[in-house]
Parts: sequence; C-alpha cells; structure tokens
Amino acid sequence: AAVLDVLHQLKDVNHNIEATLTTQEEVGERGVLANARRLKPDVMICFEGCPADDTFSEGYMIQAALNKGPMLRHMDVSMITNPRFQKFALDIAHKYQIPVQESVRSGGGTNGAMVNTHYGIPSIVIGIPVRYIHSSNCWTSYQDYHNAVQLAVQIAKEFTAETLNSL
Repeated sequence: AAVLDVLHQLKDVNHNIEATLTTQEEVGERGVLANARRLKPDVMICFEGCPADDTFSEGYMIQAALNKGPMLRHMDVSMITNPRFQKFALDIAHKYQIPVQESVRSGGGTNGAMVNTHYGIPSIVIGIPVRYIHSSNCWTSYQDYHNAVQLAVQIAKEFTAETLNSL
C-alpha cells in the first residue's frame, strides 16, 4: 500500500521512479534480486514492516514503537545503510517535521541489504512498525504508515543528480 501511495503522490514528479513488490524476502530475498537485476536502479528506498519492540522492552531499548514514526535502520546483520543516503533521509525528515525513529538491529535483514550488497546500490530502509509481525494477527498505526509514505515522497521530491553523485 505504501508503494502505491508514494507512486500516486509522485505521478507529476520529473524523476524516473520505478517500484516493485517482491516475494520470498524471508527465504533468501529472491524476488528483490531479480527485480534489481532487471531495473538497475540508481538508489533504493525499501519499505519494511519492522517489529514494534515497545511491548516488553525497557524504554531505552525501544527502536520501533507504534505511533512514533517510521524507523530508519542504520544497520542490521545483513547491511550497513549507506550513511550519506541515511543522513539525507534524516535531514528530509527533520526539514518536513516527519517523526522518525532510528535503529541499529542486532538481528534481521531486509530486501535493502540484497540490493546494497549484491549490486552496490545505495539503499535505505523505511520501516513501518508492526505489532506481532509475522503472525496472523498483526497491526500497525495509520500515523506511522502515513509518515513513512510522506518521508519517501519528500525524499524523492528533493533528490537531485547532485544528491546521487554525493552518495
């Protein structure tokens, strides 16, 4: 849904924006590898449903709470996010007063890692916190969803050739 909302809001932007939906992220990220090979993107914004960890964790341990904004992941076990692209995203969030959470994950992985590590394409992960992810009864916050979409839209609108060359 976030991908479709972003594309709808960017229909008049003068960039070549392409999007894909993938399968098999949990079993080797096969889908995103095939898509990246075909599209050959300059950069990637990866939407992710990330585990909301604000149920039983101590406050200082929480990296993705519901209703606190999307999560920008600095790293996990599969990748270190491109620091310049991540800073650009954080600067955009601050400029447009979009709440975000930052994380350093000791587990997990995303489709962004595959595109970043296999093809060297600068990638960021915008995670939408999800309560009880990977279960049959999970949910998220519309506010977090909306802010994730707005962040991606503003990143795309502000992105220039100069930005790409700086990554």
